[in-house]
Amino acid sequence: MLSALLKNNIQIVEKIDKWEDAIHLAASPLLQKKFIEPRYLNQIISNINAYGTYMILTPGVIMPHARPEDGALRTAMSLLRVDDGVMFPNNNEPVYLFFVLAATDGDSHLDAIVALATLLESEENIAMIKKAPNTDAIHKLV
Repeated sequence: MLSALLKNNIQIVEKIDKWEDAIHLAASPLLQKKFIEPRYLNQIISNINAYGTYMILTPGVIMPHARPEDGALRTAMSLLRVDDGVMFPNNNEPVYLFFVLAATDGDSHLDAIVALATLLESEENIAMIKKAPNTDAIHKLV
């Protein structure tokens, strides 16, 4: 399930200065494919501004998302790896992996979240994603 959601939705960049720019870039494949509306992306940023970095799953990994009614048109996921990491306000560690999640209801994405949690429970898996030479290698890992 996770592999299917991420297919052709993985990007790698060396550096991004602002966390908002990283969120925009991370969500761009979903926006371009019309899996989310622009307001979904805006709501993710608003949520982080209002509530902080509660979306950080483990050090260095965040899952930006908003509610289905905020503009999710299809259950989908994208991944952005930022090699130099991105700092968020009130967070002392950089974030390297951005798994943007869009879900059209409260249930359709649960299998993907379980698969993502299983993947991320191993620090070795996270390290392999961070060191993978290209997007194809990342896709094979997931």
